[in-house]
Amino acid sequence: MKDPRFATLQARTEHSTEVYAFLDAIFRTRTTAQWLELLEKADVPAGPLHTLESLLDDEHLQAVGFFERHEHPTEGTVVSLRPPSRWSKTPLAIDRLPPRLGQHSGEILREAGFTPAEITAMAAAGATSPDAARN
Repeated sequence: MKDPRFATLQARTEHSTEVYAFLDAIFRTRTTAQWLELLEKADVPAGPLHTLESLLDDEHLQAVGFFERHEHPTEGTVVSLRPPSRWSKTPLAIDRLPPRLGQHSGEILREAGFTPAEITAMAAAGATSPDAARN
C-alpha cells in the first residue's frame, strides 16, 4: 500500500495491468488449495477459478441447487442454471427448454421484416437454418 500505484482505488484502476501482473506472480507461489486455506483463515471470501467441466462439481453450487438437469426431447440431458432468486409468492422455474439451433430463425426473420421468399433464399444459401423457410 506504500506504492503510489496501488495506494488508492483510483491508482489501482489506472495501473490495473501492473496490479494483475503483481497478483499473477504472487498467486503462482502457492497452490489453489493453499490460497483458499489462507484466505479462509483471514476471513476473505474466495473460491477457485473453475473450468466449464469443474464448475458442475463445485461444492457450494451443488449445495444450493444451482444447476438443474432436464431431458430435452431431441438433445438429451441439458444442464440449466436455476433462476438465481427465490420468491415466496411467485416461485421461479424453468418452464421450457432451450431451443434447437435455428428453431426460431424463421419467426425472428419474419418479425424483422423478411419475406418468405427472402427467408427461403437465406436458407438455401446456408445463412440460416433450413427449418427457417418451413416455419
